[in-house]
Amino acid sequence: MADKDFEITDEMRSQIGKESEPWTYEVTTTSVRMYARGIGSENPVHYDVDFAKSQGFRSIVAPAGYLGTPVYSPATNDPTFGFPRRGGGPRMNLPSKGLLDGGTETEYLDVVCAGDVLEETSHLADLKTRDIAVGRAVFVTNESVYKDKATGKVVARQKLTSIHY
Repeated sequence: MADKDFEITDEMRSQIGKESEPWTYEVTTTSVRMYARGIGSENPVHYDVDFAKSQGFRSIVAPAGYLGTPVYSPATNDPTFGFPRRGGGPRMNLPSKGLLDGGTETEYLDVVCAGDVLEETSHLADLKTRDIAVGRAVFVTNESVYKDKATGKVVARQKLTSIHY
């Protein structure tokens, strides 16, 4: 549990708005089908390329919530979670051991299909402290932008909140 008197410092606040280096996400037919299967979708637009094309899409459509898989490299990714360890973004040492998912909001600006390659950048958007049942917690909100690498068009914006206690 974090120290009950823990407060957000000016140094921590100075990290707000710092943008990360870009990271590449691939959207493949296999990954779209696996994600669709995992969420229980039976919609053929997520599985059948010919059907998806007959509906006016470029390929099978990524279900809501799936924006591709980060390109993995043992030299540059977190070995536990697989996400990129990248420079340019905020770095904070929060004196906490507990971590909860505080929610994810995604705004889609275009359809994401198999074959797309997306570039994601993120930045620290907000820091707040709140008292919760186990003591003081820090709510960290990051915002990400996903762009189609081929066109440069923004296809999605995402806001993720984590709760450190």
